[in-house]
Amino acid sequence: MNKSSLLLELGTEELPPKSLKTLKDALGTNLSRALSDRQFEHGTVSTFATPRRLGVLIETCNDTQPEQFVERRGPSLKAAYGDDHQPTKALLGFLKSCGTDNVADLEHLETDKGAWLVYRAHHQGATLASEFQTILEEAVNGLPIAKRMRWGNLRSEFVRPLRWLLALHGKNILDCTLFGQPSGRITQGHRAMYGGAVTIDMPEDYPSQLQSANVIACFETRRDQIVAELAKAAENRGGILTDDPDLIDEVTALTEWPIVLGGEFDPNFLEVPEEALISAMREHQRYFHLRNAQGDLEPCFLTVANLESSDPALIIKGNERVIRPRLADAQFFFKRDLNRPLSDAADQLNQVVFQNELGSFGEKAERISQLAAFIAQEIGEDPLLAERASKLAKTDLVSLMVGEFPDLQGIMGRYYALAQNEEAVVADAIRDHYLPRFSGDRLPSNAIGCVVALADRIDTLVGLFGIGQPPTGSKDPFALRRQSLAIVRICIDFPIKISLKTVLRKAAALHSGSYSTDPVLAYILDRFENLMADQGVALDEIRAIRGRSSGIDNLTTAAADIVSIGSFRTTEAGLKVINTQKRVKNIVEKSDQLAPGKISKDLFKSDVEFALLKAIDHLGSKLTTDFSEQLAAVSVSAESVANYFDSVMVMDDDALIRENRLNTLRSLNATLTQIAAFDALQQ
Repeated sequence: MNKSSLLLELGTEELPPKSLKTLKDALGTNLSRALSDRQFEHGTVSTFATPRRLGVLIETCNDTQPEQFVERRGPSLKAAYGDDHQPTKALLGFLKSCGTDNVADLEHLETDKGAWLVYRAHHQGATLASEFQTILEEAVNGLPIAKRMRWGNLRSEFVRPLRWLLALHGKNILDCTLFGQPSGRITQGHRAMYGGAVTIDMPEDYPSQLQSANVIACFETRRDQIVAELAKAAENRGGILTDDPDLIDEVTALTEWPIVLGGEFDPNFLEVPEEALISAMREHQRYFHLRNAQGDLEPCFLTVANLESSDPALIIKGNERVIRPRLADAQFFFKRDLNRPLSDAADQLNQVVFQNELGSFGEKAERISQLAAFIAQEIGEDPLLAERASKLAKTDLVSLMVGEFPDLQGIMGRYYALAQNEEAVVADAIRDHYLPRFSGDRLPSNAIGCVVALADRIDTLVGLFGIGQPPTGSKDPFALRRQSLAIVRICIDFPIKISLKTVLRKAAALHSGSYSTDPVLAYILDRFENLMADQGVALDEIRAIRGRSSGIDNLTTAAADIVSIGSFRTTEAGLKVINTQKRVKNIVEKSDQLAPGKISKDLFKSDVEFALLKAIDHLGSKLTTDFSEQLAAVSVSAESVANYFDSVMVMDDDALIRENRLNTLRSLNATLTQIAAFDALQQ
């Protein structure tokens, strides 16, 4: 058995940079798994990726599977032959599944339960060369490709057209084909700096041979080099580089031989908000910006070229020339936008469709202004500030700047509001109402911002659910999952203490249709449940609170209650209550009714019945108190409940006594369930 390194490289046209790392890692994982599934033992897996190649190098991969010993038990002798002593369908089917039609290939197996036919075989393991075509196809077909494309006259689809295929095991080429490309040992060097083919002699020589052809094949090595050179260039310029791992990954994915260069732009452009300048440099040109020691933006940038030029000044000049019109556009847009009153922009929102059935952004702004004012009133904030911020929150959508730089929505709205003498809290709310944009993102900086953020998202949720367009497993064009999680996070983490049911009903009333809010509430609570579970909270604790009679209405309170019940369940009283409510609920659900009926003390036969009724009354008196007092009352009642079951036969022969005792348990169950669904907790 030969053990040699294995090398696979897919040579393509330029791959999408934002998915390069994912594709690289997936190809390595898929190839390793496909080999392991076929019992080809192998060593460490290394992956490589550049703009036009995906590679995997695997150490010491066996060229042959282990010997295969097969033993399969077939039908019993009685079932194998009919009365005419001919093979039955069961036997014929077993023979076929074993790849033979000869009964002589089977052996007898004697057991305590009788005699059986058994098939035993010994096969030599398959070779890597014979199995690699299947292995390759499995590894490639499993890649996470969002959009596939066709090329030439092929019906096959891949992320980009395949231009060469390299497959080696040791010094030998693994004979295979992918998308019409036969395998070989030829790869390509840097397109501009080398411009030719590279013959790979052995798999382990792959990184060094490509390095000689001006290609740093290892993504991580290339990235580390870019990080180091950026830091050095920033230090040489006396600037501070902002940490931007996503942009570093992107430029790493766009280069094979990275060279960091600097450039400058006209300081007059610094009169434009820095977010616009940074967006122009980052999003359009993938430039890195620099700041001075005071944190102010410097009129310079760093960029990563994909070749080492004999005249770097010429490349720098080209980069400066390219960015200038972008910054000039931003400057022009900003000045034009400043001259337009916000009231004009608000009127223009009436001409922009939010959703066909839900009207324009102007109509949406009117709805969320009323809803925000309502929420602000509910939580003791200034409703006039919330209303004003909501009416202006979307105005920058019709600005020239946001039309060119969509990622600046909200940010530019704040600048325009401040320039037109709006209050700072209103301006900040305009910027912050889009927060949080993603998991882990920061929350709005003030309560008014949170109020507008909630009103905006709740209006969208209620409206889309109301017209029958909730998200599906594969379709969520308005990102309602993310918007619901944002609602949950704002309510819990800021926090904003509101009645969801009340706010949802208010939002529904502001729409022209008659919308049910129950599905919206359930959807938000599902996201609440998922978020709490992701934070390590036990699912049964969440459901114990969600399952109480009144359900969950205030997310802030519910989150605190879940923490409390997590502590309560570990106490001696908690364990008793969990056990007894399960028992109570089982008894009640088996009876002919769930609602409590009249309890007659005259039918009580023991002191424990009076004690339990007293405990139920005590619990009932605490239903309007905070959760900690309710749990304290539950703890006090635990002994009375336990004693009841120790001393009382609920299903008494006397029908009146039996029904009276059932009513007692129904009342106990109803009262406990108003506090929490203790039976949902696992012991």
